[in-house]
Amino acid sequence: MKLTKTITKLAAAALCAVTLAAVPVSFPAFATVDNTELGEELRDGNFTYELIDGTYTITACDPTSILTEVPELRNGYAVTAIADNAFQNCHYIEELTIPDTITSIGANAFIGCTSLKKVKLPSRITELKSSTFMGCTHLESIDIPDKVSSIGNYAFYNCSMLKSVKLPGELSSIGPMAFAQCSTITDIDSSKCGAFVFEDGILYNSSRENIYRASTALSGDVYIRNEVKYIEPGAFSVCVGIEELYLPSSVTDIGESAFSYCTSLKKIDFSSGLTNIAPIAFKYCTALESLDFPVTLDSVGDGAFLGCTNLSKVIIPEGTRTIGEGAFLDCPKLEQVIVPQSVSTISAHAFGYTLDETGENYSTLDSFRMSVFTGSAGESYAKTNKLSYSYADKSLKRYAFIIIAAALVLAAVVLAAVLMAKGRKSASSAAKKAEKERLEEESYEKILDDSDDEKTEKAKE
Repeated sequence: MKLTKTITKLAAAALCAVTLAAVPVSFPAFATVDNTELGEELRDGNFTYELIDGTYTITACDPTSILTEVPELRNGYAVTAIADNAFQNCHYIEELTIPDTITSIGANAFIGCTSLKKVKLPSRITELKSSTFMGCTHLESIDIPDKVSSIGNYAFYNCSMLKSVKLPGELSSIGPMAFAQCSTITDIDSSKCGAFVFEDGILYNSSRENIYRASTALSGDVYIRNEVKYIEPGAFSVCVGIEELYLPSSVTDIGESAFSYCTSLKKIDFSSGLTNIAPIAFKYCTALESLDFPVTLDSVGDGAFLGCTNLSKVIIPEGTRTIGEGAFLDCPKLEQVIVPQSVSTISAHAFGYTLDETGENYSTLDSFRMSVFTGSAGESYAKTNKLSYSYADKSLKRYAFIIIAAALVLAAVVLAAVLMAKGRKSASSAAKKAEKERLEEESYEKILDDSDDEKTEKAKE
């Protein structure tokens, strides 16, 4: 499954970086050189070399070796390169000086060197490849040589004690997750680097449109500046002090694992403009309580809110089309969700499931209930997974009928009131007319009586 692959990719990366090899601890002789060559390969007490184009490349280091430097020469040939995985899981190296004869360091070269605290890099290298120092959990600081123009994906992933980094002047690119899961990183010196700037605890590119890494010292309310369009993978990972997050309308995409393990994050204010939330973007944000997505949201990636154990309310707007695998997996307090008709794809275990302690076995939430539309992807998901559901459109029809009926009753009441008012007005007018006629008649009769009296008086005279 896609989510399993996504989680496994990160978990395996971290585990391989910190897992000790099951080998007995023995310390070989250091000075002795075994001149026995197997073709173009050479071994000494610590390293295996391969002769390529007249110079040696270190292809492997004995994982039990205790050493502090890499040699410049062997058998009269310069040592110019360190191959992929060459120092993988060399757990006994604490400090290492790499000579300037080295011009290339391969991918995963020092992955899992869990005791490595300090390393001096050669001045002639031009890139740090993917996962170079991944899982070097005791590495505290790093000065990257001035000629380095790119830092690869996962280069310093899970360097959990890395507090400070000095960026080189020629640096122009930083790969996804390069500094993800660096749980103590607080200072990034970008003073020599024109392509990146570190301001208010956040590392941006020069245009301030992308965020690459945030200081884990950030706390309380965090407002993302209006220029930002993309939050890079792993940018705010393990920022455990952030409580409320405010995203501007300029942000359209949130990258993979961007806010994973922000364990104090309770509230996210999404603005209209956001279209995509990448896989595991908010994984294990265990304090998060509710989500109200903007109407512009198109997709929620695999495991985007995996393990958000306090999440109890999610509002998915009409217009959202895709809910990824395990998007809301292991959210035990999320007991009800309305899936709009626009959603066309809901992948496995997106809603209504929890994981056991092994992370391998799924179980349904008995209290979970979905509100879906007839013939929709939501209805299909609920039926396939045997989850409780009701029809939102039928409820809407019922509510519409009730509203219309109430409106008709109200209209009838208003009409009756109007008619009664008119009736009272008509009755009042008739009464007034009758009273007027009575008074006129009385006045007329009085005039007649006065006239008769005058005639009688004249007759007596």
